[in-house]
Amino acid sequence: MKLMLFTLVLIFSLAGCSKPNAEEMFKKGEEAQKAEQYDAAIASYQELIAAYPDSVRTPEAWYAVGSIYQNQKHSYHQAVQAFRQLVEKFPNHATSSNALFLIGFMYNNDLKNIDSARITYGDFLKRYPANQLIGAVQFELNNLGKDPDEILKAQARLAQEETKPAKKKKK
Repeated sequence: MKLMLFTLVLIFSLAGCSKPNAEEMFKKGEEAQKAEQYDAAIASYQELIAAYPDSVRTPEAWYAVGSIYQNQKHSYHQAVQAFRQLVEKFPNHATSSNALFLIGFMYNNDLKNIDSARITYGDFLKRYPANQLIGAVQFELNNLGKDPDEILKAQARLAQEETKPAKKKKK
């Protein structure tokens, strides 16, 4: 009887010590992110990545880490590294094209590294030639290194020219 009781206690204690699965880790990261606990969210996502490198949640965890570093922590080099891992390890995942676009965007707009932005956008065009972001990539390539205010002013001038009535030619 004592042996059976000991066995049951051992089974329940071991069951309670099992590591969380990928889904649980991802949800923990999401909850921390929603609570604006960004370091805890990154830690949860990175724990998932290390424990379950082939999980269906792993690419989403890489994307979440990159997004936090880019948007909340403004650590652009770390964001580039996270997004680069996603693109290299999961090139066909739904978020990989967005990640590669964001790498180019950060190189151009945040890190002011025009050459790396040009290379990244060129890589995007090769990898994802039919992607919905192609227009945005072309726009970025055409405006590499330009100040955003300069781009807006040029677009406003173009819009004005397009709305001006055409002058009638005199015979």
